[in-house]
Amino acid sequence: MQKNKLFCLTEIASILLVAVLLTGTFSQAKPFSELSNEQQQILREFSSTWDSLPEEKQILLERGADRWLNMSPEQRDTARKRLERWNKLSPEEKQKMRERFERFKSLSPEEKQRIRAARERFLNLPPERREELKKRWQNLSNEQKAKIRQRLRNSTPEERPEFRKKMQSLSPEERREFLRKKAE
Repeated sequence: MQKNKLFCLTEIASILLVAVLLTGTFSQAKPFSELSNEQQQILREFSSTWDSLPEEKQILLERGADRWLNMSPEQRDTARKRLERWNKLSPEEKQKMRERFERFKSLSPEEKQRIRAARERFLNLPPERREELKKRWQNLSNEQKAKIRQRLRNSTPEERPEFRKKMQSLSPEERREFLRKKAE
């Protein structure tokens, strides 16, 4: 039980470090003894090395602890699950995720909002429908996926819902044939 609790606290500290590295400005760092009891509990794995950490890292960890303390139990659970998924990724998969994040950051606010809305629509689908769509996508060849992505990039916002609707109505064989004809 104690080992499990320590692992959980280490996990929390890792989540906090990743989360706070994305925050911006820095202020004056505090000695570990001046952190609140709650912050010290969350950051206890850093207690022996706190003074040797760069000031920026101390501040980021302190902010991360504050963010953690202000999370609801559901938000904490979500953060733990995300870290577990992240830790299971291969180095190549992690690099792909970083690259995707960088590409997303470079998009216009409108494009970011479009992507967020599409993700929200997908997440609001019944679980069975989401699984069906995932399987259909996974069954497409890389070439077919690239063609769909390119077609969506080149389409106007008004054309996209119609294209999605058409693609969803086709069987895998019909989609392949449709995409083959479009490629000719």
